[in-house]
Amino acid sequence: MMLQRTFQHIPNVGPWREKDLWSRGIRTWDDFPEAGQGVALNRKSDDVARARIAEAKDALARRDLRKLAELLPGREHWRLYPEFQDDAVYFDIETDGREAQAPTVVSLFDSKGLHVFIQGRNMDALPEAMAARRLWVTFNGSCFDVPVLRDYFGPARFPVPDAHIDLRFVTRRLGMGGGLKEIEGKIGAERPPHMKGVNGYDAVLLWRAYQRRGDVEALRFLVEYNLYDAFQLRTLMDVAYNRGADDLNQDVPRLPVFERGDVLYDVSRIILELGPTERDLQTLARVRAMEQGG
Repeated sequence: MMLQRTFQHIPNVGPWREKDLWSRGIRTWDDFPEAGQGVALNRKSDDVARARIAEAKDALARRDLRKLAELLPGREHWRLYPEFQDDAVYFDIETDGREAQAPTVVSLFDSKGLHVFIQGRNMDALPEAMAARRLWVTFNGSCFDVPVLRDYFGPARFPVPDAHIDLRFVTRRLGMGGGLKEIEGKIGAERPPHMKGVNGYDAVLLWRAYQRRGDVEALRFLVEYNLYDAFQLRTLMDVAYNRGADDLNQDVPRLPVFERGDVLYDVSRIILELGPTERDLQTLARVRAMEQGG
């Protein structure tokens, strides 16, 4: 995999020097010459390089994702993905749109399936669910989702992952610019017709409709929208890793791209199971009473 071909955890080795090493036959950690067996960078730098490679090998053997993430520059964290995809959680949040934004719906997708957390229902259980996964995958999550959640739950309670791959920046570097839904169209992972054109502001309006009128259908639509934002990230992550390997012209196994068909049944089940709470029924009764009174 790409991780064992990575040399950018060595001081003063960036993309250009890494490619130079590859071109000279030093394509993996095991190809780096041992002391007295040749010079790869220069004599002084080679000693440091061998120490860093040994450190990375040890971390990988111990499955120490946090250490590997510390060694690699953030822009190259996508290379960690194949080795740790079973530890990944793909997630997205919706908020109430207020100045001090609070999460309204958060969807997670991991190896165990889909999980939805809703304000006023089970949102308080979110930090523990996220702490169970060491690798976080988002789209713009480092700039929006994570700061919102950290502010809402507080730094003491909200977890910190071992590594976080923000696909907004990975895809941009690969020439796949635009928002999540635009990129989905480019890679053939478009949403169903009733989901097309729905955006973040619509999500705020749907939440307000649910809050003010106990409109469970609005909540169901909002949850479905948010679920797509989460599990589509798995497909995009697979595609981005493969294109990253293509871009570097590396002879490493490509990942099978996730097919969302397996989760669509679960999406339907989750939506259908979203019945009204006692609070929703009380809200609905109040709205009806106001209507009759008017």
